[in-house]
Amino acid sequence: MPLLINLMLTMLVMLLVGYLLARLGVIDAKANASLNRFAMTAPQCATVLARAINMDRGMTVGTVLGVMGAGLAMYLLLIALGLLVPRILGVPRGDRGLYSVLTIFGNTGYMGLPLATAILGNTAGFYAALVTVPCNLFAFTLGIRLLGGPDEKFDWRKMLNPALVSSVLAAVLVFIPIPWPRFVKDATTYFGDMILPLSMTIVGASLGSQRLRDVFADWKLYIYSPAKLLVAPVLLWAVMRLFISDGTLLATLTLLGATPCGAIAVMLSLQYGGNEKLATRAVFLTTVLSAATIPLVCWLLL
Repeated sequence: MPLLINLMLTMLVMLLVGYLLARLGVIDAKANASLNRFAMTAPQCATVLARAINMDRGMTVGTVLGVMGAGLAMYLLLIALGLLVPRILGVPRGDRGLYSVLTIFGNTGYMGLPLATAILGNTAGFYAALVTVPCNLFAFTLGIRLLGGPDEKFDWRKMLNPALVSSVLAAVLVFIPIPWPRFVKDATTYFGDMILPLSMTIVGASLGSQRLRDVFADWKLYIYSPAKLLVAPVLLWAVMRLFISDGTLLATLTLLGATPCGAIAVMLSLQYGGNEKLATRAVFLTTVLSAATIPLVCWLLL
């Protein structure tokens, strides 16, 4: 619980900084778009590669493949839920893709990974890091496709971006025991560490163009939030427990499924034409609500 509260407060402070900078005119819409393009290149690529380069090599290839396979299955379930939820809630057609992205991609890297490590141990943290590989592969392929909308012509060139390339490379590097030099590890780690404050600042700056009372007054998000924060982890736990005998892996996937909407939804919306304001409100509200829902999920299921 103390770690969760600390993470929540840290992320909210970063959001507030971005919000204040936008309100003071330091970050305008053009600057925020530029920040987003930067975040989606070097920092985003570095954080993915850093996890592969610095990963513990003590586990067998079979274990690594098994965990990544479980992560793939997890995201297939979330994709099914993400496609279903907008239709059940009667979301307007133009926003269905965004609601799907919000449902599928939680804050697994910057909230889920440290929480898994603190609550379940280092093995769970290793599992969570491996699951980020299929997460990134889906985010920068399916996520882009969903935000493009049903009327946009499918174009693979949009998906051939640095973040996707680095995700594929990271998946390969997991299995290659290269003795990386210290400066390579440090460089990728330092660049990767930028992504959390950058992403939260971008979300906060996007929030700065809206009135806070409008954020809290969006009643549709109060209906949607239980699907993301409670239904998703319960569904994952109920289905995955039928196939996974490793209790730590099952608990890790459940915890990752309980995380709030990820900032990646805002960043992809800025870059590929999604409803940035709605994505910002969803990330902010579910992040606040998760302070109550994550402990509830842990108490009920873990």
